Amino acid sequence: MVDEAQVFLEECPASPIGHILALKSHLEGVGESMPYISMDSLNDVTIYLTHACNLRCIHCYLSAGEPLGNELNVRDWLIILDKLRELGVRFVYLLGGEPMLLVRRGLFDIIRHAKDLGIYVSMSTNGTLVTRDVAVKLKEAGLDQVQVSVDGPNPAINDVIRGIGSFDLAMRAINILKDVGIGVSLSYTVMSSNAYYIVDMVRLAEKLGIPVLTFIRVQEFGRAYDNGIGLSDDDDAERVLYELLSIKANVKLVLNGFRFYLKNLRKTYEEIKGRLSDLGITNYTTCPAGKSRFVIDSNGDIYGCELLMSEEFKEGNALRDDIRHVWRDGFKVFRNRKYTEINQCSKCPMADLCNAGCPARAYRAYGSTNAPDPYCPLAKRSRKI
Repeated sequence: MVDEAQVFLEECPASPIGHILALKSHLEGVGESMPYISMDSLNDVTIYLTHACNLRCIHCYLSAGEPLGNELNVRDWLIILDKLRELGVRFVYLLGGEPMLLVRRGLFDIIRHAKDLGIYVSMSTNGTLVTRDVAVKLKEAGLDQVQVSVDGPNPAINDVIRGIGSFDLAMRAINILKDVGIGVSLSYTVMSSNAYYIVDMVRLAEKLGIPVLTFIRVQEFGRAYDNGIGLSDDDDAERVLYELLSIKANVKLVLNGFRFYLKNLRKTYEEIKGRLSDLGITNYTTCPAGKSRFVIDSNGDIYGCELLMSEEFKEGNALRDDIRHVWRDGFKVFRNRKYTEINQCSKCPMADLCNAGCPARAYRAYGSTNAPDPYCPLAKRSRKI
């Protein structure tokens, strides 16, 4: 089961740290743990190795398919990993596009070098290209864990979203990865077409022996925005949330992007304040962009968040620039976000923890990161007045 405080704390739909740490805790036998929420230092970096993908998922926020014209090679990534280690990065998350397309272009070398530097390495994949030989080499390279994306509990639901045959190939990949000894978690993006199958997905995860399953509310960016993919209304999001809160399962559930559908935010807020106080954490924020994480695109460009990978949000280039200076002096759009000046947020008692929610969603909806999260029910009501 999931408690409401965890839903609040694991709000960010882009950050992978919730599911990485949940699976890491399971693999190391340390049991349940609070989400990693310290904002004192750089914790994790997400690396988009390529924009190329063999699928065309209807909700892909990156609109992945074709590679960028100037994507980096394996030598470039090894140099960048050295820089990240000097910066003190603890976790690296590899994804695309589909990172398995780089199996013959240095993927194993990238993983091996990161591990040699003492970095914990997780990877996301659609699973369609995983063979036993590849899985063995991933294990030998030192890959710590894999998250496989599956958006339905059966082919009839999943394949409409991700492509014909993708479900069966993902199931094959899961079994192979587990068999060679790599930790596996699953990711399920919740949208109108699959929102009524979440319990079935939990049961499938149990059947497969998967210890961690992440549910992410679809974010209206990229191909999801172009295709009009979302949840039909707030009632659907609330129903999904409370089904998952109430279900009893032998799998750790991580919920991202559902915070604003909690029925009693004020009560949850008070509970969270108590938890954070007990842990001595005073600098919590729901958005980790540029505060405890950043993103590197497949051409080396640095951003605070993958949902805002456009020229105006670019902070530098990981290959050409000094990343230490970028980290020290950059990401001001996130670090200096003036949520206290947002009318809907200035008097809200939860502003110190909410921080006006997701700046990427605010920018998409209102054209400014200094706007309220469009998911917030208080912001919605004020805009109707």
